[in-house]
This record gives sequence, structure tokens and C-alpha cells, in this order.
Amino acid sequence: MKKGFTLAEMVAVIVILGIIAIITVPRIQNALLESKNSAYDLVVARIKDKANDYVIDQKKTSLITSTNDLNISIDELLLNKYINSEDLKDPRSGSNYQISGTSYVRFYLENGEIKEEAVFTTVSI
Repeated sequence: MKKGFTLAEMVAVIVILGIIAIITVPRIQNALLESKNSAYDLVVARIKDKANDYVIDQKKTSLITSTNDLNISIDELLLNKYINSEDLKDPRSGSNYQISGTSYVRFYLENGEIKEEAVFTTVSI
């Protein structure tokens, strides 16, 4: 009596593994995408926090009025050592945020409260 698997058993196992792969691969890809997006949100929050620290330290809050927004460029934060170039990686793509004037944190008044908004342009390296 020969021991081993028949062709039908082998095909059944391959079909089952294929079905498992079809179900799990998209879920794994979604989990990876969600983690990259969460990492991006953390990077943006850190840059916004550092820009907020800069505005407070440099006493620039009085420049923010209902008619005047205050833009703090990434250049300014780098120059004053509130962030470094390693803080500028976009975890979703591996790109760096473009530094030359198109990436900044905007501070504005909304209902009497200072709010901030990050505006970033990314460039591939």
C-alpha cells in the first residue's frame, strides 16, 4: 500500500489556501494602509505642535486676528530648530515634505479661538 496524497487532495488543499489568501490579503493591505495613515497623522500633529510652540515662544499670537492669519513655514521651523529634516518624512510614501514655501502651518481665529491647519506639499526623493 502506497502512502501519500492523491491529486484530488492536493488540488483541494491548494484551492483552500487560495481562498484563504483571497480573503486575508486585502485585509492585510487595509491594515497596512491604516497604519501608514495613522503614522502620517502623528507626523502632522507633531509638526503642528512644534509650530504652536514656536508661535508661543516667539510671542506671535498677537499677530493672529480675525482678519489676519499667520503662516509658519517649514523653513522657519527648521531654521529655528523646532523640527529637523527627519521630522519631514511622509510615512505613507517615503517622500519628504517640500520645504520651499509651499509647506506651512496656518494659524487662524475661529469663534475667538486660535486654530491651526497644516498645509504640506510632498516631493519624491
